[in-house]
Amino acid sequence: MAAILKGRTVTRSGDGVDVYLRALLSGEIGIADYFAISALRGRVFTASSVSVSTPTTWTATATIDVTKSMFLAAVPSGYAIIPMNIEVYYEAFGTDAQMELQALIGTGGSRTSGMTAITPVCTRSDLGTGSACTVWAGGNTTVTVGPTAKINYFWRDGLQFAITKTASSATVSAADPYKFTWSAIRDSSFNIAGPDSQLVINQGSQAGTGFVKVQYVEIPASELPA
Repeated sequence: MAAILKGRTVTRSGDGVDVYLRALLSGEIGIADYFAISALRGRVFTASSVSVSTPTTWTATATIDVTKSMFLAAVPSGYAIIPMNIEVYYEAFGTDAQMELQALIGTGGSRTSGMTAITPVCTRSDLGTGSACTVWAGGNTTVTVGPTAKINYFWRDGLQFAITKTASSATVSAADPYKFTWSAIRDSSFNIAGPDSQLVINQGSQAGTGFVKVQYVEIPASELPA
C-alpha cells in the first residue's frame, strides 16, 4: 500500500496503486462533486456562440426541424462527453408563434453543410488542453442529420406562444422569458454521449435569433464502466 503522502502531491487509485482515505483536517470526510472534480482536472469545456454581440439566426420555423440544428458536437472514437449545462438566450422570437427547444444525444448524426465551427475552451485557464470534439453552431445555412440510433431526448422546453417585443414591459412581473437553461445537477439527469456519438440542440421559432452555450465534461472512453 502506498505511503501516506505529505504536501500537495496526491496519488490517485487510477494510477495503479492503493491509496489511503483522505479527510479534512478536522476529521470529517468530504465528498467532492463529480463536476467540480472534473473541472479541477481540466476536463470541463465551454462551447458558445462565436460572436460576442451578433446573434445567430435560426431558421427552423415555429416547430423543431432536425435538419437545422442550432448546436452539434461530434464525439470521436475513444472519448465520451457528459453535458453539464445548456443555456439558450433569445434576442428575438419573430412574430407570434410557438417556440420550442430540444436537446438529445445519440449515434448516426452528422453535419452535412453550413454551421460555424466552435473551438471549445477548457474552464481551467492555466491549462492549454483542447477538446477532442468537433463542435458547430447552427445558422441559416445549417444542414444536419440528427442522430438515428440510441436517441436520448433529455431536455425539452419552450413557450406556447412567443413574440419579439417592441417595447419593455411596464412592470417586472410582466417580463417575458428569454433565457432557457438546463442543468444536469438541477434536473438530476446524467447523460453520456459515448464514442462516435453526437450531442445536438434543436429549436423552433418563427424567426429566432440568439446565442447558445454548452458546458460538458470530456473523458477518455476507457474511464466508462463496462
